[in-house]
Amino acid sequence: MSLRCLFLVQGEGRGHMTQALAMQRLLTEAGHEVVGAVVGTSDRRAVPGFFLEKLQAPITFAPSPNFVADANRRGVRPVKTVLRELGRVPSFLRGLSVIDAAIEQHEPDVVVNFFEPLGGAYTAWYQPAVPFVCVAHQYMFHHPAYAFPAGQRLDRWGARTFAHITAWGASARLALSLYPAEDRPADRLFVLPPLLRDEVLSRPIGPTEPFFLVYILNSGYAEEIIRWHEDNPAVPLHCFWDRPGAADVEHHDATLTFHQLDDVRFVDMMARCRGLVCTAGFESVGEAMYLGKPVQVVPVDNHYEQQCNAHDTVRAGAGIRSTSFNIDRLRRYREDYAHDVEGFRAWMQSERDRYVREIERAVQRSATVHLASASSAVTT
Repeated sequence: MSLRCLFLVQGEGRGHMTQALAMQRLLTEAGHEVVGAVVGTSDRRAVPGFFLEKLQAPITFAPSPNFVADANRRGVRPVKTVLRELGRVPSFLRGLSVIDAAIEQHEPDVVVNFFEPLGGAYTAWYQPAVPFVCVAHQYMFHHPAYAFPAGQRLDRWGARTFAHITAWGASARLALSLYPAEDRPADRLFVLPPLLRDEVLSRPIGPTEPFFLVYILNSGYAEEIIRWHEDNPAVPLHCFWDRPGAADVEHHDATLTFHQLDDVRFVDMMARCRGLVCTAGFESVGEAMYLGKPVQVVPVDNHYEQQCNAHDTVRAGAGIRSTSFNIDRLRRYREDYAHDVEGFRAWMQSERDRYVREIERAVQRSATVHLASASSAVTT
């Protein structure tokens, strides 16, 4: 049976969008169709052009919750975020209407939600008949094998609660992980490797070039990169950011170049670099592990989820964490990097068919439940 699939995609960062592109490829190869996508957006960050160009389906946009950045565009401001987002509730209700209109228009057999918080609110408010399958690494927060950073119990509760809200009423949660862990079918929780695109999976482990690759979620970190560079001008750096109004490529000088987000260029450079320095995003770490590149992660200020990702990166043997973009630390760590690249790649390849299979099973389970409910109603 060919499934009609509608995507919900969080527009914050690049990870959820590249996961959606990878999933579309897998679904299409399996004979299914992505009929449309709803992307949650805010005034803080534009949706990258590569996503708009490569998702082969109609895209609509819905206003969605997002963090408030500090004045330097480095960290986030949790209290101000909550206060601002409470004032935007009417716009979020319009976002739910956008999702409802997309479901009515496209008549999907399943909605695949890439951590868009409006998805959980929609299932709670509208109680749709169509099954929802949620995909994100944050669902590992609900797995007993996941180890949180020590302390910060209130932040831990908040992260787990938010992840739960995004998957409210879901038929299945696909928890993306940097390491294997057992499925928990009773909790509708299934553990899978990072959902990487073919552009990454097709890359062999090849020779490295002299430069380091940098990815910063918030462009305010650029000043820190420049300061380190001025003390180390002989070390070539290529830095990707999403600074509004910046040129596609900006040459700060002969050995420091800033690039706007570009999925093909980023993967190409990661495959050739000596190591990756980045804010603690899950997707970038997974790509680096697959390509055998050591990582130095710098969690975004006041962003608990990034602290969790940094803790998980070290636990998985992918790299080191730091409080600043002092690339000297990664240069030293490269000498001791001992991640089992071949084992990680073998695990990724062995699980490749499971992403689609779990979606198909969720649709089948949902159909069985509805059939049983209908039969019970007729009997009574």
